[in-house]
Amino acid sequence: MTGPCCNAILASAVFSSAVCSSLASSRGPCLMGEAAEDMEELGGRAEGRADGGGNRGGEAPAVQALRRVQKCMASVRKALSRSKARAATLHLTVREASIVLAIYLLSRYNLNAVALYVASRNAVRQQPSHSAAEVRELTESLYLETSIDELIALECGEPGRHARVRHAAVSFLAELRTVEWLESQNMLGAAPSSAAMASKYLMFCEAFHDSRWDGALARAVHNNSLNHSAGRYLRKWSADFRERWNVAFRVLSVKPPAPCAELAAKVKTLWQWVFWLRHCCIGVGKIPILLNLDESYIPWSPGSLAGNVLRKTRVTGAKRRRGGFTYTPIICTNEALQPLLPRFLVAKRSVLSARAVRTVSAQKPDNLHIWREASAWSTVRVMKRVLEELSHVMAAFPAFQAILLLDCHASHIHPDTVRAANNSNIWMAVIPAGLTGLIQPLDTLAFSAFKFHLKQQFQMGLGESETLPEDFLRRVFALSQTFFNGRKWKAGFASLGLEPEAPVRLSRDLRPYQEALALVPSSAPTGDQLASIFPRNYVLTDDLFDAWTRLARGRHLRLRLV
Repeated sequence: MTGPCCNAILASAVFSSAVCSSLASSRGPCLMGEAAEDMEELGGRAEGRADGGGNRGGEAPAVQALRRVQKCMASVRKALSRSKARAATLHLTVREASIVLAIYLLSRYNLNAVALYVASRNAVRQQPSHSAAEVRELTESLYLETSIDELIALECGEPGRHARVRHAAVSFLAELRTVEWLESQNMLGAAPSSAAMASKYLMFCEAFHDSRWDGALARAVHNNSLNHSAGRYLRKWSADFRERWNVAFRVLSVKPPAPCAELAAKVKTLWQWVFWLRHCCIGVGKIPILLNLDESYIPWSPGSLAGNVLRKTRVTGAKRRRGGFTYTPIICTNEALQPLLPRFLVAKRSVLSARAVRTVSAQKPDNLHIWREASAWSTVRVMKRVLEELSHVMAAFPAFQAILLLDCHASHIHPDTVRAANNSNIWMAVIPAGLTGLIQPLDTLAFSAFKFHLKQQFQMGLGESETLPEDFLRRVFALSQTFFNGRKWKAGFASLGLEPEAPVRLSRDLRPYQEALALVPSSAPTGDQLASIFPRNYVLTDDLFDAWTRLARGRHLRLRLV
């Protein structure tokens, strides 16, 4: 190739390179690299021809390099055109744009549902999100540009492409309604199973006249056993559903009730009752001691915690014993008195034999009482015995006055129980109904940790081939001594607002009631205030009001409800 012609090719190539570089900048480094390599090769060969070196066989590669650059420019132009088209449709494909239109029609023109679908597709492609105005503009333009026949075909799902598009739109809308249903169930405290979730999804599909009850998912709902293929399909479907919609599979944690005027009044009434009892104790020259008593059911096989397991290991565990017993500890604000307080283990006679009790009697702590009753439930008869044992311990400390906090269990607030407490010189106050998980010391401070350690002890017992109830009882004895006697409970009472003399730093769940604590008086609560914290079916008569407040007011005083 002659020098002038080669220079013309070189000039054309340089100009093409500049244009190609400008266009290819939007395509990324790969296309830029290809264009640069072609231009470098073309420039080198053209310069060689201009110097007169080489032979005539070098002309064809120079022309080919120029053609590659021109082809690259055309490719970049097409890519830019496609990019502009995708940006105009919010990076949706033609099929996805049709699904957007179908969702808009089937949801009765719900733009929020359309926006969720567009956001889900952009998230898959890692594209930036779009505003609600952009989604609305796209949807309205698609709706106005589409013919009436096309809209009818999408809404009715005519055979062929329209049926497939409508099927995808129905799947999305049914899943969206299923998520909304899950949220409503969670707000009510329920956590639906995977089968219930799939069944609701199928019902929502049927509401759009797209019945899928003869498909694989319907068979999985009706036959979802673990080892069946349908059960495996259900687990796979639910796992994909949870991943798409950010749904977790776990136990629903129940938070304490949100603070409101009614709950704040109940908490304030309890604090006022306790402060008034403390004030009365000081008035008669005694030291107030706060105690809390509550029952907790413990099964003979409390279960195990997560641990290290070889994947290939398959063992047959020991036979789990049915039933359990009721464990009733008492905690207080005095460290010296805590090891002396009685604890109680109540079991059904048919579950705990007399021989087993005799076997473990040597290891049983002196302050732990084992009672075999007709039922393991707490009864008025059991409560009378509990108060009697507690009064024997408190009789050795005449300078102290016991103030016992209990929840609203029927055996705790029965008139016979109240009279037994008065005869034993034990003052009582009641945790408001429905608020034990918020303000009762044993529920908030002790039982959860105690049962966790109990599961650890049970697992250790299995490792040492301990399968008899006597073995488990020995571990309960040892744990109850170290757990309840080894902790300082006064700070816990103070975190619940029940110990005003200690530095008050309320627990996280009680911090919304901080202002109410600062305004609590130490005067006696009225009858209406006390009636508000008892269960609704509990009638606080004049006699009962007198029984609940007699010891603090003085035995010679008898007041009427007003």
